[in-house]
Formats: sequence, C-alpha cells, structure tokens
Amino acid sequence: GYLYGSSSFALVDQLYPPDIQAAARAGTLKPSDDTGQNPSYASAAGGVISTANDLVTWIQALVGGRLFNADHQRRWLDSLQPEDPSKPHGQQYGYGIAQTRFGPNALYFHGGEMPGYNSFMGYDPVNRVTLVVWTNLTVSPDGKPSANSLMLKVLDQVYVESALRQAQASSRWSGIDSDTMLPGLVRIV
Repeated sequence: GYLYGSSSFALVDQLYPPDIQAAARAGTLKPSDDTGQNPSYASAAGGVISTANDLVTWIQALVGGRLFNADHQRRWLDSLQPEDPSKPHGQQYGYGIAQTRFGPNALYFHGGEMPGYNSFMGYDPVNRVTLVVWTNLTVSPDGKPSANSLMLKVLDQVYVESALRQAQASSRWSGIDSDTMLPGLVRIV
C-alpha cells in the first residue's frame, strides 16, 4: 500500500497541508511504499488478513443478528449515539459499529486503515445492500480516507437508483430502463 507523507496525517485525521495536496495532485510528490509491513502489529486495530468476501460475510452476520443472541444484538444496536450531539439525526457510533442514513435507509458500517491501506465495509439489512471497499492508498491527495471517498460515491448511486426504482412504478417514470441501474449488491474489490 501507499501513503503520501508520514502516517501521522492518517492517524490523527489531519488533512494534508496545502503544499502536500498540491504536490500529490501534480504528481511531484510520490507516495511512499508501505507494502512490506506485517499487519499483525496492528493487533486490536484489526491487524487481520482477510478477503473482501470475508468482510462481506462478517458485516452481514454481525448486523444481521447471526453472531449475538437477540438480547445482546438489541443492546449492541441500542449503543448507537450521535457522533455530533448537535446533529441528533446525523451519523452515529456505538460499540464498534457506525450507522448513517440515506433517507429512510440505515447503513451499518466500519472502516479501517493502516499505513498504505484503507477499507470500508457496510451493510443495509433492509435493502440487502452490502459494500466493501479496499484501497492501497491510506489517504487521498485531498486528505480524506481513500475508501470513504469511493464509498460515498457508490452509495449515492445505490440509493439514488433505489429511489428511481420506486418512482419507476408510477406511470411518470415507466420509461426508465431498470437494466441500466446498479444491482442491490455492490462489491468493489
């Protein structure tokens, strides 16, 4: 995996300074190669080697209630609290899981990173939307986690497409070709 600058930018969620952003975009700053790292050092941070399909299985089982008994599952999901108290309907975080909403649709997710890599896994159990994004670049030149940047673009399309399918049922939208829309399960590997 690759990383512009030092890992301190990724570790403290600090944006790259303007000079680093400009150099990365211009191609004059090359990212460092961190592919030789052994992820086992990350231990509690998730230093596990797995596949994208493993993450699909994990997030679906975790959110879908196949790992905990019903009481523990309820308490686990009830742990979700607004990340920003001034935005009670905004993104939430609880015991190792986050939730955000796209209209009425709740997506449960978590991300991860280590120098050179960034990941995102999410699951919407009502619509059966699962998304796993892996990147071999920790932070994009704009200073944002690279997997999150991709995830937002894909999920915007998934949930816009879902709204179009609902609208297609009305005569006004009957001419929309559903074969051109994204499927309900999206995997980016």
